[in-house]
Amino acid sequence: MIILSLGSNLPSKWGNRMQTLDYAMTQLSKYRIAIIKKSSFYCSAPMTLTCKNSLITQPANDDQSPDQHYINITLMVQTSKSAAPLLYCLKQIEHAAGRVAGKRWASRPLDIDIIDYKGVICGRGVEYNQRIHAGFLPLTLPHPGLIKRAFVLKPLEQIAPFWHHPQNGKTARQLINALK
Repeated sequence: MIILSLGSNLPSKWGNRMQTLDYAMTQLSKYRIAIIKKSSFYCSAPMTLTCKNSLITQPANDDQSPDQHYINITLMVQTSKSAAPLLYCLKQIEHAAGRVAGKRWASRPLDIDIIDYKGVICGRGVEYNQRIHAGFLPLTLPHPGLIKRAFVLKPLEQIAPFWHHPQNGKTARQLINALK
């Protein structure tokens, strides 16, 4: 199972936040990444703010989410690519949307993260540092922030209720309950 999380809190050249996410999802097929399932859209504050997070079950337009808040969606996808080439493709889509490298947790038109890649556990430590020094994109799996992010866990539970965290074995529901 490959799980991606997409988020947007700024308009892009593709349109408002919702249009940006919709267009980004169409771009996945150009890289031979097929969407198997997708969650409802989810509104959340940027990591530096606090707010009441909520699922947007039938978004009519981008006005349902306050400015600067993220609109997120979680996808289950299928591809023949291994994790590192998949990450490279996702970064290409982010760049095409107008994302530029910058400050961590800064506002952005598009953010795409690999949350889980077939239960693979990798990153950090010596292997992680060697990849950076060799000029490769750093990759930590499962995504290290996953267990602290309701905006990933709640949509994840929607599309994969029986998914288990590769390291701690907990379901999305158990991880959500631990946030309370």
